[in-house]
Parts: sequence; C-alpha cells; structure tokens
Amino acid sequence: MAKPFKVKRISSDDRAEAAAVRILRTRVREFYSHWPDPDELPSEEQLHNQRISGKRLRYSAEMVRDLYPDRLALVIDLLKRQQDLLGSIQDVVTQRSMIAADLARRRRISAGRSQIVALESMLASYADRYASLFAELVDIWRGLTQKQLRAALKRLVSRPANRPENPPDGEPPTLTPAKAPSD
Repeated sequence: MAKPFKVKRISSDDRAEAAAVRILRTRVREFYSHWPDPDELPSEEQLHNQRISGKRLRYSAEMVRDLYPDRLALVIDLLKRQQDLLGSIQDVVTQRSMIAADLARRRRISAGRSQIVALESMLASYADRYASLFAELVDIWRGLTQKQLRAALKRLVSRPANRPENPPDGEPPTLTPAKAPSD
C-alpha cells in the first residue's frame, strides 16, 4: 500500500489555514506521484496506490472544506468519481482472477464443456468491463493532469478563502466569514 507523504513543518500551534495549506499541498503532490504520465499504462499497483492517495486527498479536502467554501467541491467530486472507478476496476481485477483460477481448476479436472464455455464467457465480459472502466478513468486522469488544472489546484490549496491576503503588520490573520455567492 502507498505510504503517505509526510506533512513537513506542521505543528499543533499552527493556524488552521497554514496547516490546511501544508496538508493539502502534500496530499496533492502525493496523489500525482503514482501515475505521473497519463500516456503510459499504469500497473495495478500504481492504480491501487493512486486510489489510496486519492482517498487521503479527498478526506483531507473534506476536513478543511470550511476554509475553502465552494472552492473544493469540484475537486472532491472528481476524486470521488475517480475512486469509484478505481474501486470498480479493482473489483473486476479480483473477480476476473477468481474466475480464471476456477476455470483453470475446472480444466484440470476435465469439467464439462458448458462450464468451461460459461467461465470463458464471464472472463471475456470482465475484460470488456475492465476496458470500459479503464477508458473512463484515463479520460478523467487526463483532465486531472492538465497543466492548467494542476496549477489552478496548487493555487487553490495555497489560499484558503477565509484568509485575509494582507493582515496588518504584527497581527495574525483571523478567520472571516466567506461571502455568499451572488445569484
């Protein structure tokens, strides 16, 4: 399983905004580290590690979403969709390997032709399902790895919405209520 990247220079004395920035930037960096090039086929281990890192990023984003009102919703939704796809892909891989093992066993014991054909058909349908899920995952990942989106995500997590940009000298920034979106 993917080891989490260590969040550096963080302490219990840090303001929530500063801690959120460090945590989210670390989780974003970790998330993108497992499948750096969307044009290369990832291994099952890379996909699994990305799924785990995506969970960490999503859960971290959900924990600090009050500091980023209305700004993390799309990212969280994309992460949820990617996790759903990765979970479905993992289910297909697991089920396919179980059926393949059963098929091999039945071939060894000379099972009936109808059993073998049924299992081969199931394997083919799982292969089709995997291809469909993986194609959707690649589309989402290509979108998530676009330079503009990555840069925007980096800027987003670097500035909680409630943090004043220029606090008076010598005074720590304080939380201020976020403005409600206008209709």
